[in-house]
Amino acid sequence: MPSSDYSSAIGGGLKLKGAKDAGIKKKKKSKPAEPTSSTVEAQSSDDTVLQKAIADEETNLEASGVEREAESKQYGKTEAQKRHDERRRKRLDERLEKEGIKTHKERVEELNKYLSGLSEHHDMPNIGPG
Repeated sequence: MPSSDYSSAIGGGLKLKGAKDAGIKKKKKSKPAEPTSSTVEAQSSDDTVLQKAIADEETNLEASGVEREAESKQYGKTEAQKRHDERRRKRLDERLEKEGIKTHKERVEELNKYLSGLSEHHDMPNIGPG
């Protein structure tokens, strides 16, 4: 195989039909501007206003207490989803009451008792001609 077989290979990225020369360009990071005295004063006044607002909001949240917690858990759920969650929770509670708290060992023993009571299909007598 002479080297001339490979001489026609063209390097570079692939060109797509119909695409303009708008390739992906590397984005340059913008450097933050140095704060001036006027912007520092504006930020400090904004910070105090925000801190006051946050403090007021916290006192309101503490006042509402339990209602807020219940609403935050159910946020964004429809009535049907809320009912489904409630039913699922009730079923889980009923199942736990019925089964009780069993260890893995107890569950395995119970399964072994059940399986020992079953007859295997190989043990069945042949019925009929033949």
